[in-house]
Amino acid sequence: MSESKTAGKRQFISELSPGESVDDFYYLREVRRGTARNGNNYLALRLSDRSGVVEARVWNDADAPMAQLSPETFVHVNGIVESYRSRLQLNLMTVSAADPDDLDHGDFVPGSYRDMDELRGYIDYFVLEIFDPDHRGLLESFFSNMEFMESFSRAPGDVRSHHAYLGGLLEHTISVATLCQHVIVQHPRLNGDLLITAALLHDIGKVEEFRFDGRIRHSREGQLLGHVLLGQRLVEDHIREIGDFPPEKELDLLHAIISHHGELEWGAPKRPRSAEALVLHHIDNLDAKVKGFLEVVDGRGEVGWPELQNLFRRPLDEPRAADRPED
Repeated sequence: MSESKTAGKRQFISELSPGESVDDFYYLREVRRGTARNGNNYLALRLSDRSGVVEARVWNDADAPMAQLSPETFVHVNGIVESYRSRLQLNLMTVSAADPDDLDHGDFVPGSYRDMDELRGYIDYFVLEIFDPDHRGLLESFFSNMEFMESFSRAPGDVRSHHAYLGGLLEHTISVATLCQHVIVQHPRLNGDLLITAALLHDIGKVEEFRFDGRIRHSREGQLLGHVLLGQRLVEDHIREIGDFPPEKELDLLHAIISHHGELEWGAPKRPRSAEALVLHHIDNLDAKVKGFLEVVDGRGEVGWPELQNLFRRPLDEPRAADRPED
């Protein structure tokens, strides 16, 4: 089935209401055959777009569409929105495969609320603030490349735990660099150029770690290597291209990047041994945990904030600013 990409999605899951007719495209996460109490077969589908996830059922002639549907693909559906056990569910009359080339994938994967041009401006600011010519040259080899910046700006920060949306990597990187800058002011003995350079490059491997064609998931490189090793490889490749990057600076920078997870059991090949690596680890962990917490209590993930299945495995108390009134 082919539709014009210019039409775009019209009915996002978060905006659906019981009794509403639905005729639109969604991403098919799961599909399975079930048997109802009366012995009839039905199809159970799990659909998603950038606004959320919804269950769907095909009750009539369920075997016919099953043959042409595969998980991790796009579908066009037609049916009615219903309420089942206090949750939305789609009762589908028809469901068919859709051509991914006719769709805007940004309609199906959540994106950052932040302005991307503003965030890219912060990258330029931090690069210009680097005094050391070697560190600045390395950063420019990444961020002055328009094709790379496009990939970097779209990449997510993670699959699930924090910044799990398009633009999440850029948003997280700016936050980490900004917090590191505050630490440098308080502790001027730190090598500020090294720390900010490491902050901007610490998650650079996530450009290759994820794919997001309908949902965020790991690429084959991400599954087999992970972003820490992919990032190390990218930085080493750029240093080789530069040609005269001092070996000691390279060693200090790579150590900060590969140790930013802090502990071996958290995925760090080495634990931090320099002050700059230690600061980067704790700032990275702080930003990821705070953002992950806020995403849970704001209901941005698939698990509600009071449930024990969230990132923190405990009920969470929603933060409230001092000047924010009680609901």
